[in-house]
Amino acid sequence: MGVSSARKRMVLLVGVIVVAGGLAAWWILTAGRAANEGFDITDEGYYLLSYRWWDSNPLALTGVQYLYGPIFEWFGYNIDRLRLFRLFTVVVVHLLFGYTFMRWLRGRRPGMPATKLWELAGMAVILAAGGMCYAWLPQSPGYNDVVLLGALTLVSCVLWMATAVDRGDPVPFWVPVVAGLVIGVMILAKWTSVVVIGLIVVAAVVVLAGEGRRAVARGILFALGGLAATALVVQLFVVHLNVAVPGILTVNKFIAGTSYSPSELLQFYWSSSIKLLGQTLRAHGLLLFATALAVIARWRWLRIAAAVLALAGLVVSVRQVVVDDGALGGSQHTPTYAVTLLAAVLVAVVAAAGAVIAHRFGVTECSRLSRENTRTWVILGVLVLLPLVQAFGTNTPLYTIGFNAFAAWAAVMIAVLTGIWATPIVARVTLGLVLVGSLVATATIAYTGLFRYPYRSVGHSQLTAASKLPALKGVYLSPAAEENYGKLVADLRPYTEPGGRPMLAFDKMAGLVLILGGKPLGEAWIAPAERARTAAGIEEVCRKGHPERPPLIILNRSISDSEIAALRTCGLDFHADYEQLAPARQTIGLQIWVPKAERDALTPG
Repeated sequence: MGVSSARKRMVLLVGVIVVAGGLAAWWILTAGRAANEGFDITDEGYYLLSYRWWDSNPLALTGVQYLYGPIFEWFGYNIDRLRLFRLFTVVVVHLLFGYTFMRWLRGRRPGMPATKLWELAGMAVILAAGGMCYAWLPQSPGYNDVVLLGALTLVSCVLWMATAVDRGDPVPFWVPVVAGLVIGVMILAKWTSVVVIGLIVVAAVVVLAGEGRRAVARGILFALGGLAATALVVQLFVVHLNVAVPGILTVNKFIAGTSYSPSELLQFYWSSSIKLLGQTLRAHGLLLFATALAVIARWRWLRIAAAVLALAGLVVSVRQVVVDDGALGGSQHTPTYAVTLLAAVLVAVVAAAGAVIAHRFGVTECSRLSRENTRTWVILGVLVLLPLVQAFGTNTPLYTIGFNAFAAWAAVMIAVLTGIWATPIVARVTLGLVLVGSLVATATIAYTGLFRYPYRSVGHSQLTAASKLPALKGVYLSPAAEENYGKLVADLRPYTEPGGRPMLAFDKMAGLVLILGGKPLGEAWIAPAERARTAAGIEEVCRKGHPERPPLIILNRSISDSEIAALRTCGLDFHADYEQLAPARQTIGLQIWVPKAERDALTPG
């Protein structure tokens, strides 16, 4: 009986590896195939422009340029190589998280087969869930990647600590050192990451407390050492902190009066999250109710009823996902696929709560979840909260960024599924099917987010023109985009050589500055709703010294009075010193303004 049961579990683990591994391979190969396709001149253009001038333009909202800028330079400013580097980091960090999680969970699940297939199965599931990193964001890496991957790495450190404590071994000194290094990188990339860092640090303290106060003090000391090492490396080999930090603080002062206040942001997060929860309950309420009933189904007739309800709930939920496009990627589908993924994790939460409560009242036998210690519940709690907490600081609903960390929820689902073995089989099968369904949805979301609905780009089938422009070398664009960008570069070549000329592109056209080989005057980011911030950035640069060459000005709307006033700080009178290169219809619909003096010098006769 025992041998047969073990064999079945081995077969099950192999099946999980094959299915989850196949789904992971699907989104990984898709991301690799799409690495040289499409280009977004707005957000992605902003990231790449800031990376291009990472060491000469300290005005930036965050310090992410000091992380990816040197790498971009090392890659010869090749965009598809940087995108492939992002893919590499996403895969490696999810594999690390998967391994440390399954290594820790093995100690909590002694009945599982003593084979490496256990770790491999969990790693495959978590890697498959990692496809959500490609749900809708630009393909090039940004500060959201640093925060997400940093958070998963920090949790991996906590899991390594917890494994050592559970086994009665001392925590290796290098684990908190690595945690400190990662914390330093995350804070440099985005200061609001202190929220998720704080959550994980609390979990780490709870875990280390299992070895006593000395272990806690030792861990904090080593983590601070790692943090100091990060600061030292940045100071000595990347950028002087007395240059980087003032630049970041200056930009944050620019936007302090126009951004959400902390209370307004929390209210916005709360209201949007409650709305999402309501939509999820309406769309998948039957499945959630069936899961709750299945967990507590003690009598045979009740188990049959629960099975019927669970089947009906699965059918209704799948239909809802299909009808609502709940498994499609792209920014336009974030509200719908968020419902799908939230429903999946709620099934796990309901199953876990039901198993613990049912045992407490004597309805079912004791499951592994009912025997967990405080450390385990703290870790599982962190994993439940991590997707949303790591998104703090965004001015959009938390789920738009948060659900990219779906791998944390996949880990929770694994822990619950393997921890409710004493509950009726209907509950376990339902949760297992939901987990598989969520991985299928994740792979589909990643595929469509990359090929059908790429970020602010046409789809894969229309990206057929290989760019001949140096800044976009090797990138495929739509024929129209390639023609337009090529025409713009040719028309402006007399004004853009040599490269590095100051340029201003109003609004959200940082990518054009990159294509033209220009350098931003002030911040690389220029947005229509933040004109005061843009003007302040121009004034900040010109107060320290006028640019050697007047900036070229590219407009997709009329220039504002605040921007004209900011140019005066640079010693420039827009109306007197600038002339439009040609009617907008001849310059791809944009107003191109060049200095009159240069225009006159280039005009024959």
